[in-house]
Amino acid sequence: MDDIRLGVIGGGAIAQIIHLPLLKKIRGVKVVALSEQDSQKLQALGKQHAITRLYKSAEEMLGDPEVDVVDICTSTDSHFEIARAAIAAGKNVLVEKPPTVNHEECEALARLAAEKGKVVLAAMNNRFRSDFMMLKSYVSDKQLGDVFYVNAAWHKQEPSTKMHVGSRSQSERGVMLDLGVVLIDLALWLLDFPDISAVNAAFFSRRYKNVEDIALVTLRTKKGGMIRLDASWGIQQPEESFRFEVYGTNGTATLSPLLLHHKVKDELVSLTPIQNSKFENVFKRSYETELTNFVRFLSGVTSEGPTIGQMCKVMKIVDASYTSAKRENALRL
Repeated sequence: MDDIRLGVIGGGAIAQIIHLPLLKKIRGVKVVALSEQDSQKLQALGKQHAITRLYKSAEEMLGDPEVDVVDICTSTDSHFEIARAAIAAGKNVLVEKPPTVNHEECEALARLAAEKGKVVLAAMNNRFRSDFMMLKSYVSDKQLGDVFYVNAAWHKQEPSTKMHVGSRSQSERGVMLDLGVVLIDLALWLLDFPDISAVNAAFFSRRYKNVEDIALVTLRTKKGGMIRLDASWGIQQPEESFRFEVYGTNGTATLSPLLLHHKVKDELVSLTPIQNSKFENVFKRSYETELTNFVRFLSGVTSEGPTIGQMCKVMKIVDASYTSAKRENALRL
């Protein structure tokens, strides 16, 4: 089978550090084109990665018949327009997270992709961390019993990328669209996307006055479960922290690091696997696994992935969180 011919759109940090170097290592795909508005950066990256088809605009690349698939690594506020144009041009799409600014745009992409018969996946790399994939298997196998409560928090000192600040999306939305969307995606994915009955959110602006930099969100499932999320850019603590806790009727799990406990005859027995990788390595490897999964998805080897349909469910909760926070009360769905 011939390699998938891929074009990367955007030459910023995520493309330079993650996508371009890692795509070289993955079998079945070849980066044949690059689009970047900065001419000097475009030429330098083209030379560094031996890419000869170089374009100053996404529109030019999308007209290239030698490009089968595009990998969108631009700022969040541009994702929707570029992805929509790519689908219309007959390209399959991988788009960095979050795929769109809001639920409406996500649904529009999902409808167009279905109409054109194209694949759109979001680059939700945290799903592909080895510890999360192991946790997912334990939850799916009911090793923890029926999960009734998930508690997750991610605290950083800065936005994930400085490019977000000041963009259209960031003029309205902050940490919820940066870190909160990841926590929502992980919680819903772990629980096989349960129906959500209510959303209650509170946002605070302590450091970035034009957007929320602290987001506290509680979700209620229709089966009576609860998901609590806490995302911030400005909590006063010395370093970044990431915590994920899962509570079931027959056991508990936490990470990072991954710790698993299963109830056997009224005693909690550790099921924690031997882990040799440091958190930094687990996180970095998640990107390579994510990109490999994308190639496998396009090749028909797997049907599992962060599809645009799944992401619409995530973005619906994101939108509901903003509405709840604005109204200062719970929102029933």
